[in-house]
Amino acid sequence: MNEPIYFSKIQFVEGFIYNEPRSVIFIDLLKRELSYQVYSWKRNMPTIQGEKKDEEWERLTGKEEIYPFTAPAKMIRSGKNGFQTTLIPDESFVKNVEFSYGLHLDQRQYEDLLPYCNAIDFEPYRNRTMSMDDEGFIGYRDEIKVSFCGVTASYIPYIELPMNYYYDEKHIWPSEKLYCYIYQTFLNNDKKLKKWVMGYGALSLLF
Repeated sequence: MNEPIYFSKIQFVEGFIYNEPRSVIFIDLLKRELSYQVYSWKRNMPTIQGEKKDEEWERLTGKEEIYPFTAPAKMIRSGKNGFQTTLIPDESFVKNVEFSYGLHLDQRQYEDLLPYCNAIDFEPYRNRTMSMDDEGFIGYRDEIKVSFCGVTASYIPYIELPMNYYYDEKHIWPSEKLYCYIYQTFLNNDKKLKKWVMGYGALSLLF
C-alpha cells in the first residue's frame, strides 16, 4: 500500500445557489487548527434586474426553469454615449465577517481526523463529474452548494471537487465523508455555533 500523503490545508465553501459564499470551513493540519467563518456581502448599488434560464436544471430534467436575478452595477458617464448616465455590470462586492470560530485540535482530535485527509484517497475523483446516473446515487443538495478543495506539501497538486450529490456508504466520495465527519464531530453539538452553522444535509433531498 502507498504511504498516506495528508493534505496540509483543506477548505469547504458553503453557500446558497446563485449567491456568493455564505460560510467557509478551513482546516490547517500543519498548525492543527480548524476554523468556521460566516460572511455577509454588500452589493454595489444600483442593480440590474432581470430573468435568467437555469440551463443545468433543464439539462437534468428536460424542463425549462426561469428565475429572477439581481446583479450589482455601477453608473458611468462617457463621451461615447454623450455623457448620459449608464448602468453597467460590476461584480465587485464588500465581504464582511459576521461570525468567526476557531479550534485548536488536541492530539486525539488530530489523530482521529487524519484518516479522512489522505490526499491519495481523493485522487480517483480528480476531474470526475457527479451524475444522478452514478451507481449509489441517493440524493442531492437542493438550494445550497458546497465545494471542497485541498492542497498538500507533496507532489500531489491542488484538487477541487464538487459536492452536489449524495451517494450511499459504498460509493460516498472522500470529500463528503470528511465533510460529514467535521460536522458530526466539531460543529453540530457546539452551542456557540448553533445559530450559525448550516447543518449537515440542510436543504437536501434524499431518496
